[in-house]
Amino acid sequence: MSYHITSLEDQNWQTVKRAILDPETSQLPEEQTAMICRIISLARLIDRHPQGKTAISLHMNKYPDISRRTATRDLQCARDLNVTQQSFNYDFWHNWLVNDIIDQIQAAKARGDLRNWSSGHANLIRAIGEKIPEEKDPKLVEKHTFLIQLNQHSKTINIDMKDIDTYSPAELKAISDGIYTEISEEDTAEIFKT
Repeated sequence: MSYHITSLEDQNWQTVKRAILDPETSQLPEEQTAMICRIISLARLIDRHPQGKTAISLHMNKYPDISRRTATRDLQCARDLNVTQQSFNYDFWHNWLVNDIIDQIQAAKARGDLRNWSSGHANLIRAIGEKIPEEKDPKLVEKHTFLIQLNQHSKTINIDMKDIDTYSPAELKAISDGIYTEISEEDTAEIFKT
């Protein structure tokens, strides 16, 4: 009978936190508890020895029964999951947290627990945060100049699109009127002849 053990990244963050803070009452499988101990040990090594090769060598000396591949995987997990002085992968941690909150919301909805479902949505909004207002990219405007060209009475006027925000509504209406002009039937017949 085969069974699937979820990876450490798929575990609930509260379960992992409890396993780190109190390893004796850990609800994780033995393999994952040992992995957490190795990762925490390696995270401390990374703080003192930021180069990966040195940290892996010391890690393999401490745990001689693991392979280099496992040690490399432990190093990647230590860099991803643990706050070290050298680096902290905020995006990985944030995605893990958001996915866990979504799982909790779906479980609460399936149970019909509206109170936890509602609080889960509030937690998700706090975790995601508010949308940052987008500012115009000044480099995009520098690279590409967009001009509106008006031809009126055989005179050409170029209006730069980056300055369009500075015009008043009356000036914008004058510009739009200059772009579109009605023509008579005689002008239309003359255009078709040419």
